[in-house]
Amino acid sequence: MKNKKIKIIILSVIILILLGLLFLIPHKTIAPETQTIPVSQKVTTTLKINGASYTDTIAGKMSVYDFMNQIQTEGKINFTAQNYIGMGEFIESINGIKNSNSLVWIYYVNGVEAQIGISNYKINPGDVVSWKYEKSDY
Repeated sequence: MKNKKIKIIILSVIILILLGLLFLIPHKTIAPETQTIPVSQKVTTTLKINGASYTDTIAGKMSVYDFMNQIQTEGKINFTAQNYIGMGEFIESINGIKNSNSLVWIYYVNGVEAQIGISNYKINPGDVVSWKYEKSDY
C-alpha cells in the first residue's frame, strides 16, 4: 500500500513537471515564414494607414515596429507605442489619433489581421502592412 502511494506521488510530480515545461517552450503564433531575406538584400515594403500609403526600403529582416520607426524618423508618420514586458510594443496612437475605449489601431498583413505583436512580426518580401482604426473584438 505504501509503495502504491509513493508511485502515485512520483507520477503526479512527473506530470506536473511536464505540464510546467509546456509553458516554458516558446510557441509561434503565426504561420511559418515562407521566405527568408538575406541581410544584404533590400526589400520595398508598404505601410498603409487609413488609406494613405508609405513605401520604403528595408534591409534584411525588420519588424513592423522597426519599419514604422524608420518611416517616423523620415518624418512621414507619427506614432506612440507602449512596451509590455513579454509581449512587445503595442500602438497607442498614429498621426494623432489615439486608441479609445471603443476604437483601437489594429494591424493587418496582406489583408489578414495579425496575430502577433508589431515588434515580433518580421516583414517578408511583398508584405503590405495596413493599420485600421476600428472596434476591437477583444
